[in-house]
Amino acid sequence: MDLYFASLAASEHEYRPNNIVTFSIPDIGVKFKAPFTIEDYALDYAALLTLLEFVEINPQLFANRALELYTHNPDLVRQIHTCTIERAELAPFLHKALEYRAKLHYSINFVARPDNPAQRPEID
Repeated sequence: MDLYFASLAASEHEYRPNNIVTFSIPDIGVKFKAPFTIEDYALDYAALLTLLEFVEINPQLFANRALELYTHNPDLVRQIHTCTIERAELAPFLHKALEYRAKLHYSINFVARPDNPAQRPEID
């Protein structure tokens, strides 16, 4: 099953006062968007962890399905694959994402921004 996530820093959308995290799961018709208070550098991790928490608390939706996560943030994909970060402040987020990976057995991949349904205007 394909699961997409994204984020928008408040500076990227002047008409909103808050950072936004989003995710989209087209196979089951789920779209999620919420304001989020966190530093911009960790915003994509917040979107990822929000999606993974949703998966964890809704096991009936994801039972016996391979979970393929997609983001347009290549740095985050690389960090998850290599288990390394450049900013020490990201360590707790990476650690939590890796804990989820051990439990949920997801894979994470890059998708171009225009192809990321979590980034599309209709999620607004």
